Amino acid sequence: MLRPTEAEALEAWAALVAADAEQVARLREPEPAADHYASVAARFRPGGFESLEWPVLDGLVGPGESVLDIGAGGGRFAIPLAQKGCRVVAIEPSAAMRATLVEAAAEAGVVVEVHDLRWPQEGWAVDADVCLAAHALYDIAEVGPFLDAMERHARRLCIAMFGQFGRGANLAALFEAVHGEPMATLPALKEFVALLGARNRRYEVRTVSAGREFETMEREQAFELARRLLWLAPGSAKDAHMRELMEEWWGGPEGIAMPVFRRFIGVVSWEPPVPRA
Repeated sequence: MLRPTEAEALEAWAALVAADAEQVARLREPEPAADHYASVAARFRPGGFESLEWPVLDGLVGPGESVLDIGAGGGRFAIPLAQKGCRVVAIEPSAAMRATLVEAAAEAGVVVEVHDLRWPQEGWAVDADVCLAAHALYDIAEVGPFLDAMERHARRLCIAMFGQFGRGANLAALFEAVHGEPMATLPALKEFVALLGARNRRYEVRTVSAGREFETMEREQAFELARRLLWLAPGSAKDAHMRELMEEWWGGPEGIAMPVFRRFIGVVSWEPPVPRA
């Protein structure tokens, strides 16, 4: 539907998230970790990988503004925002991510106020000039209340970041070959833009390109990343099949030429609606 109502857009979003959750629960080989991000938190600190979105974000947020960074991860954006003079309040439910963020802030010599909670949080009283949700919304089924709360606490601007596709979509062919069924993909940039349109928001989308289709990775690093995205246990029959296919499809003398996670990323900004009197 090219003109969904807000209710239809929210329902369609929730259906995609539910389909992904059902598939993961059914196909997952390892037991879910207590903290899903414990093994990869270090990748989400500043410099862990290239932050293509930063120049756009830097232009949207002024020095000295306050920023509420929802799902701040290891501080990939919270730290550089604080370095440019912003007051940053970070919300992050992962203990491993929070520890990474706190360590990165100390090393950078900046102050970031860090909270252990999930958004939206009833009774939250801190407003900010800018509310930011960078790659934090893909698997949020109740996205309407999440956005409502962002807009209530943003004085000037809301910003969200999304990849062209959701988690693991670059490995959809590998997923289907290993599991024997198509991957259920999470909502991403185009679904979010459709949702904002259905909510009658005034928004802008700026895109940045990864500039490449493949990234050569050391073999074991590539296998570990694919194993994580395919929910496989090390040493399982499916894990062995996955490795064989990756060698056949993408293997080379220098490693594994992995399809890039996101060929382009969208930085979406919009004005929060003015409260009715």
